[in-house]
Amino acid sequence: MAKSLTAVIYLEPNQVSLRIIELPSLKVVNNVQSGALMVGTEKIANYAQNMEAIVNNLDGFKQLVKDYQVKEISFYGALEDLDEVTAQYVADQLEVRSGLKIHWLNNNQLMAQSMSCVVTHLAEFNKLSKHCLYLVSLGLDSMTLAFFHHDNFETLWELDLGGAQISRLVERLRQTTTNPEEIIQDYINSKLGYIAPELIQKKKTTLLIQNAPTLAKRYIERRHHLGEIPGEIFSNPTDRIDLLAPSQRLWDEELVEGRQRELLVPNYLVIARAAELIHPTNIYVTDISVMDGLTNGIAVNNDQSRHQIHTMIRTSAHDLAERYGVNNGHQRFVTRFALQFFDQLRPIHRLGNHERLLLEIASMVDDIGNFINQSGHYRHSAYILRANPLIGLSDEDNRIIAEVARYHSAESPTAMQPHYRHLDDDIQLTIAKLAAILRVVDSLDDSRQQKITAVSLKLTSDNRLKIKATANDDLVLEKWSFSSKAKLFNDVFGIQPVLIERGN
Repeated sequence: MAKSLTAVIYLEPNQVSLRIIELPSLKVVNNVQSGALMVGTEKIANYAQNMEAIVNNLDGFKQLVKDYQVKEISFYGALEDLDEVTAQYVADQLEVRSGLKIHWLNNNQLMAQSMSCVVTHLAEFNKLSKHCLYLVSLGLDSMTLAFFHHDNFETLWELDLGGAQISRLVERLRQTTTNPEEIIQDYINSKLGYIAPELIQKKKTTLLIQNAPTLAKRYIERRHHLGEIPGEIFSNPTDRIDLLAPSQRLWDEELVEGRQRELLVPNYLVIARAAELIHPTNIYVTDISVMDGLTNGIAVNNDQSRHQIHTMIRTSAHDLAERYGVNNGHQRFVTRFALQFFDQLRPIHRLGNHERLLLEIASMVDDIGNFINQSGHYRHSAYILRANPLIGLSDEDNRIIAEVARYHSAESPTAMQPHYRHLDDDIQLTIAKLAAILRVVDSLDDSRQQKITAVSLKLTSDNRLKIKATANDDLVLEKWSFSSKAKLFNDVFGIQPVLIERGN
């Protein structure tokens, strides 16, 4: 296969980076970072105020890309705490001034990419996660804690413990108190203490730290991506806090650059408290970053990375369903037959594999609202899903799943529904199509007894969809439910579903 070059630009609140990589080897040809950007005082994502500096860096990057004769540029940006409207304004300004179209990624997508890169590219990962592994990913706005067991991703927590966020809180406290560090430690304790009952403590537990450049520089040897940290570094944080001040010498000054000095104390306290709760046997740091995740995964459409992220998405959906007590038998039934319907009806819905994944996830979590109340459970499902976005999915994907869950039961996606009417035009039809399929399939197990063991589909010339269901019991309830829930399918596709019962 012929070699070629591609470029990835990544914009985050405190810097903008360029990486030129060789394909298909993914060898890094050049790696460039801008100077520090000013993080906002109200919101961390301060792109509008940094626009001039960002564009100047982008112009320099474009010239470097031209010098390397690279034709393909992928431009990504971290949404952080940026709202949708401001993100659109910033994206438009960037495109007008630089000619580059940015693709915004939320924290769940960025963390999924970086974790996938750790799993697939850190040579020691299988050994580290053989028993229990906690992966701490430090960010500016939040901190992510992921749990791996026997090499497999199992669950994740996102906490408001980002370094810049805590640093900003420290500055505010300094105006009102002489001892802000003690209050900050209480703040961190409260956030991590909330998830403490869920943390699994084993004899052999590893803590792996990511996105901690100061630690990486100190403990990782050249040409390696992993370094072990002495456990005593994070013991007794109260006694060591004064030594961690940027003006002191606990860390070599040449290892701590600019903005990293401000984040040192907050990040240290977060890691120390996490270590105290987890009781790891060993603590390690990796230098595999979000940029590594982007360049090794999404930017080059890496099949291995995509498979890993899809696994994380399914695992997160399964965890959410378990947390809210979803009926496992019904969930498996609906997921199985929803995907069968999707695959066999591709000529009429004309959706792709990504939408197939969204339907699969919606099938797993559409009933979580029953945890709150069976009456109107679909509405409860929708707002639970909006409040619990799944790792690896964009904001739009999470919105589609939430709305499909909303419309899988009684309400229909029509102009009369305010939630549907106010959705973006480009996702309304996708939601309607997926909801129509899911609603028909959901009706086939209305009794929650999985009476149907097999289904065959046939489209007829008179615009009917014959659904022949092989059942081991009478389908009286299912037929009654089907008679009402099939209407949406007819409205969306112009095809009338017909249920035909067959005995075993």
